[in-house]
Amino acid sequence: MAAGAGVKVGEHVYGVLSHGFTLPDGFTGQTFDEFSTRHPHLAQLSVWHIVDVDTLVYTWIIMALLLVLGYVASRGLSRVPSGGQTVAEMVVEFAQGIVRSFIGPEVVPYLWFIGALFVFILAANWLGVLPWESLAALHLPVYEPPTADINTTAGFALLSFFTYFIFGFAQKGLGYFKHYVTPKWFMLPFLIVEDLSRPLSLALRLFANITSGHVIIAVLLLLLPFFVPAPLMGFEIFVGAIQAFIFAALSATYIGAAVSSEH
Repeated sequence: MAAGAGVKVGEHVYGVLSHGFTLPDGFTGQTFDEFSTRHPHLAQLSVWHIVDVDTLVYTWIIMALLLVLGYVASRGLSRVPSGGQTVAEMVVEFAQGIVRSFIGPEVVPYLWFIGALFVFILAANWLGVLPWESLAALHLPVYEPPTADINTTAGFALLSFFTYFIFGFAQKGLGYFKHYVTPKWFMLPFLIVEDLSRPLSLALRLFANITSGHVIIAVLLLLLPFFVPAPLMGFEIFVGAIQAFIFAALSATYIGAAVSSEH
């Protein structure tokens, strides 16, 4: 998030309710002011005024984790899968199903993009369900999903936005843009507004659902610390998977419309 918004929402709510406006150790977010104090040479770079350092670090950690898991799961492949290969094949087949359902039978050109979106968002959401607050006593930073940062969701939404234009143009050339004046030219402004609303809805939907879930868990951890959070965290696993699917499915739908011969 922007400068000063480095304190994550769920942690902030929990801290305010339990300790006033002084966050307990382990729940301190990385605001720009704190970052600039610790790293004055980097603070001179204008980019740090708009970057949430926690989000940036956790994003790279998740990417590295997925690369390692992918490498491990793809080693020693056999015709009769077991262990990690089974899980990897299930994920790939699920992503293939999204492509087939929303784009068409030609899977290969689109699987890399839709699969990467789904796997990253799923991993980021599910890691957020783990009890990271228990690390507070060790004075270690508490994980917050990158998908709970509007910068991340907006970045994914813009990526999806430009990607379906690229696929559409690659498939149809300049003829792709004919649909803006079909069947009548006066449809142009309405179709432009429709296109511009897509990344906005993608970004806000994912951000709001993930953030609201963490806020609710943070509040209930204070009110009923032993009973309510466990089933609610189970529900968060379900919500995290659904949100990853919705984002990937909507992106596939936009690509499918862009490359369709009827579009």
